[in-house]
Amino acid sequence: MAMSNQSYQLEDLDLQSAQERIRELEEKLAWERKLLRTIIDNLPTAIYAKDTEGRKILANRVDLENQGLTDESQVLGKTDFDFYPRHIAEQFFRDDSIVLKQGKAIIDREELMAEQNGRERWLRTSKLPIIAEDGKILGLVGFGQDISLEKQLEKENAEAAARIKEQEEMVEEMIADLEQIPEKIGQLVNSITYIARQTKMLSINATIEAARLGDLGRGFEVVAEEVGQLSDRSSEAATQVKEAIAEVETLVGTILEVWRTRTQVRP
Repeated sequence: MAMSNQSYQLEDLDLQSAQERIRELEEKLAWERKLLRTIIDNLPTAIYAKDTEGRKILANRVDLENQGLTDESQVLGKTDFDFYPRHIAEQFFRDDSIVLKQGKAIIDREELMAEQNGRERWLRTSKLPIIAEDGKILGLVGFGQDISLEKQLEKENAEAAARIKEQEEMVEEMIADLEQIPEKIGQLVNSITYIARQTKMLSINATIEAARLGDLGRGFEVVAEEVGQLSDRSSEAATQVKEAIAEVETLVGTILEVWRTRTQVRP
């Protein structure tokens, strides 16, 4: 009888010890789950998990905000088709299938989530398979970082680059036109010089003719003298214009050199 009571006591002690151990493990597990939940809910990255059918089994605060929701119960057991336009949900489903069926991770895929008030929302997403010790795929865990601002800046930079390129093409056309100006002015000056030379010859011939006519040619001599002075002034003006053209050519050459150097070193 004493032996029987002792056996019962030992069994009770073993049971109490096992129960205490179970409570310790449960408390530790609860603490670890609470710690993990605190971490994932306070990270600035969307974190979620799905089962093998693509149904949500976990979603942190940021993931809920991305879907315009406030409580995890609103997404548990549901798929992306319950929350996104079909064409977007189908893209998510194709990616999920690669992870869930083939066990391949998807890293840093840029995904268009939706358009709100004309503004696009983008995520940079990574999806990893959850694999058991026996190699069986149990689901996936996903991480998404909002890159909407980054994509908006890329778009604005591309638009700005296009505007700059357009402006540069206009400047190049203007510079090409500017490069031709000295030549055109030079042609005009040559014409003026030629006319001045011809006028001078006309003046000399008129003076000779006036001298031959004597008193009858005095009026003609005055006109010849005025024509000669006009020719001299035209020649002087042509010389000054040529000097100005030389300065313009130097300036245009400097502008062209600076522009070509700039376009060559531009990234």
